Amino acid sequence: MNRIGLKKVMSGIDKQQSLRKVGEMLLAADKIAVLSHMRPDGDAIGSALALARALLNLGKEVTVVNQDGVPSSLKFLPQSSMVMIPSDLNSPLCVDVTVALDTAAEERVGKSVWDAFEERGTLVNIDHHISNPGYGDVNYIDVEAPATGEIVFDLIEAMGWKLDEVMRDNIWAGISTDTGSFRFPNTTEYTFEVASQLARAGVDVGGISQSLYESYPLSRIYALRELLQEFEIGSEGRVASWKLKRSVIEEFGVEPSDTEGLIDVIRSIDSVIVAVFFEELEDGKIRVSARSKTPEADVGAICGEFGGGGHQLAAGTRMSGPIEEAALRFLKRVDEVINGNIN
Repeated sequence: MNRIGLKKVMSGIDKQQSLRKVGEMLLAADKIAVLSHMRPDGDAIGSALALARALLNLGKEVTVVNQDGVPSSLKFLPQSSMVMIPSDLNSPLCVDVTVALDTAAEERVGKSVWDAFEERGTLVNIDHHISNPGYGDVNYIDVEAPATGEIVFDLIEAMGWKLDEVMRDNIWAGISTDTGSFRFPNTTEYTFEVASQLARAGVDVGGISQSLYESYPLSRIYALRELLQEFEIGSEGRVASWKLKRSVIEEFGVEPSDTEGLIDVIRSIDSVIVAVFFEELEDGKIRVSARSKTPEADVGAICGEFGGGGHQLAAGTRMSGPIEEAALRFLKRVDEVINGNIN
């Protein structure tokens, strides 16, 4: 396995060399599949569309697949119609290179996507999650990057590929969403440098921000109302949690994208250190999203104990139900970490 840039801080020269190795591998391929994680967010879709566009501009045959497709909230992104779900494919995928973007674990791509391949060729894993084990044949994992969109930008720059408006807007959306519109502590000085270059290239900051953060369907507001009515506070005000049950999802027609970012509402409470969102899925599993305000309450490590992973301050996992029991087990561990590490 070629562990390019895996979980280590790289100098600028190292990054350039590693990115060029990835770029040369893509240049040598004729057929390429671009994937990202199920229940995709702005970074998953934005980075996939930006890379796919760059490869199409180079004359490559590119197929973009996501198990759940593009959320309605992200369909405004240029070329979003390029993303297919597995059932859209007319024949099994047979490619030279498969690129998995923003996907911390191979299974997060989704079984139906992997089942769609007859030949996936070399698997290139490009990501920024510290929990990523390096499941690809080639791995480029930059844990300092706040978004995979930033890595895709770096790849385009390293290879000297022309940045067009489709790549520009999708990269901006990916970086903006994964940094909380440049509010989260993963935002670096370099992130602002990238943002500046995208702005100089003509990105419509106001327009994209309005589409991302001010164009919500009514179902999201119903979900928010439920959150404000039902959230719970524990551990002497230091933990906030919310359980979204299947009955509520079905009653109000809540889509997966409707709950994106709602956890930040309870995370913003001044006394709260860790916020946790529990969502009851159709198959009975419980989707857990956790956010922390301090590395001392490492939610990536906590989620790792339950089979998931992510970053120190933002992570997730899936647990067996029922939802009340899953929440009890997870929050018990959160309390133990907070009480043991934070005075």
